[in-house]
Order: sequence, then structure tokens, then C-alpha cells
Amino acid sequence: MVHIGLTYNENHDLHDPVLNGFPGPENPDRLNQILDYLAKKDIFNNETCSVYNSDPALLEDILRVHVREYVDLVRSSTKKSARQLGTDTYLCDASFDVLLQAIGCVLKAGSLVAKGNCDHSFALIRPPGHHAGISNSSGFCVFNNSAILARYLQAEHGLEKIVIINIDAHASDGTYSIFSDDSDVLCISVHQDPSTLYPYKCFTKDIGVYPALGFCINMEMPPRSGNSEYAIFFDEFVIEVLEQFDPDIVILECGFDSYYKESLAQLDLTVDGYYHIVSKLAKRWNTVCLLEGGYHDDLGLLVFAVIEGLMGRKTVVDEVDQVDLLASRDTSTRKIFIKKLSKLRMILDPYWEFSVNSRV
Repeated sequence: MVHIGLTYNENHDLHDPVLNGFPGPENPDRLNQILDYLAKKDIFNNETCSVYNSDPALLEDILRVHVREYVDLVRSSTKKSARQLGTDTYLCDASFDVLLQAIGCVLKAGSLVAKGNCDHSFALIRPPGHHAGISNSSGFCVFNNSAILARYLQAEHGLEKIVIINIDAHASDGTYSIFSDDSDVLCISVHQDPSTLYPYKCFTKDIGVYPALGFCINMEMPPRSGNSEYAIFFDEFVIEVLEQFDPDIVILECGFDSYYKESLAQLDLTVDGYYHIVSKLAKRWNTVCLLEGGYHDDLGLLVFAVIEGLMGRKTVVDEVDQVDLLASRDTSTRKIFIKKLSKLRMILDPYWEFSVNSRV
């Protein structure tokens, strides 16, 4: 039987934009909504899932990725009246403690899988992390959760080959900047065309730098891409690349702003789309999911769908009429997607082998 480990940072509500003086979309309601939904589904009493307590991360865990000057800046900024890291990332008095607890949950989720205690895991934490670089915050993100986990698994568990996959609507630019020259960590980010959406980085042409050319992969999804486009990308591209890379573990930056109801993006994934992506990965590789973006009312539903994807069984019903959803979008969406995927495969052809039996 598949066993899923769940972790979450109980003190997350102390990191709240209202406490900083203004409301914002990245707030405690996001995680509270998820936890309430899972409780109603009795997921915490499910024999397949277990909730694990986590100790706060140590500074040395963060310093494997972020420079000390930046970590000190984050900690000292919580004591200042401004408490802003740039224009789009806030801090509160207790934010540093919240960050340590969140990263502790991430490391626990990774350890559960690395030690074989669980087949897969999901760290339900906030704030998110995939925009944070070595010495900078961005897009609500302070520390890069997936990067810290990857370095921890390498240092503490001896894992050698790690994959980080981003399915957030916004490109994983922080993660790219951290691993662009590291061939032991394969980074794949599938996100809305960055010419149309923040952070306006991570285009198809960005494939890392020597000696790791081809180990950073960015797929630009045209606006209104949905389940079928994501299925083609994962079935005919991601799975082939991962089978060649042969990772010890997969870290999934699980953003829910690629959902069709998300007002901050223009993608059309539905419940079935998320389930398909996660079940495809979990069927082949031990997978650690980390909560990233998503700012709508169906976060609990989608987290539940992801957990079922990790389990490999589906009870959640997708109530979206796919025919109506497809009919409502521009007819050029699929053509643009195929063109972008063909370009990506051409650019990466020197580094990876692709099957001739594809729709591209």
C-alpha cells in the first residue's frame, strides 16, 4: 500500500500581510482553507496518509543555498517598521520563525521519503519559495524551499540526482538561478509564457550554463493552455527526460495558480489535469510536493486531487465540462503550444533523446 506523509507549519498564520499593514493574496486563508477541506475529507484519519510533526530548520540548512548576508537581512528586517523585502514580499514580527518552521516541514517531508518511511509526501507550507534566489526575495517568496530541500537531501541523505519540477503558473526563476550550472539537479519549469506574466523570465532558450547546459528546462505555455497541452508535455517530454536522467527523487513545486479559476494567471488546468500530472510522476518516482502559489477558493480541492494522485487512486470528481472550456478559448492555443514544444525539443536535442513517436 502506498503511504503518504503530510507536514504543515502550524504557526503560518503569524506571517500575514494584514499584520504588515495591508491585505494581499498570499495570506493565512490559503493554508487554512486547505487544512479545513482535508479535515472534511477525513484525509488526516486516512490509513494511507499520516501527519508528521516537524522541528524548525537550522540556519545551516538555509545557508546551503542562501548567502549569510541575505539571511541576516531577512532576520533583521522583521524588527524594522518597514518590514519589506522589495516591492512584493512582506515580513512580520514572527516571519523568521514561520520561515524556519516552514522549511522544517519541507525537510521532514523530504526525509520521510529519503528514509523510506513514506512513498511520497506533501509539505503544506507557506510562504512559497520558487522565486527566491541566493540573495534575494521575489514574488511573495523569501527562501527557496525546493532548493534548500535539494541541498539537504544531497548533504544529509546522500542523494545524488534530484529533479525539481515547477507547475506554478509563474516561472521558477529563483530555482533556475540557483541550479543553472549544476548537472546533479535537473530543473523543469512549465509555466505561462513569461512574455505575458511575472516574473518575465525563464524562456525556452534558457537551458542553464556550462557545465550543465540542458539541465534547466523551461516550457512556455501559451495563455489558455489546459489539461490536454499539459498531458502532451508530460507524457511526451517530461517522462522521457526523467527516464534518461534517472533521478533518486522528484521535488514538485506544486503551484495551483495554473488552475482555470485563477485570476492572477491565464491557464486552464482543472482537477483532472493536476491529478494526471502527479499520478504520472508518482507512478515512477518517489515524489515530494511543496505548496507554492494559488490564490482562489479551490485550493483544498486541488490539494486533495494531488494527494489522490500520489496515492494512485481517484475519487475526486472534475465538474468542469472540458468541451465547453476548450470551446471558450482561442483556436490558435494548441498550434502555438505545439510550435513552442517543437522549438524546445530542437534546442534540447543535443542533450536529450526524444522518441520519434510523438505528436510534435
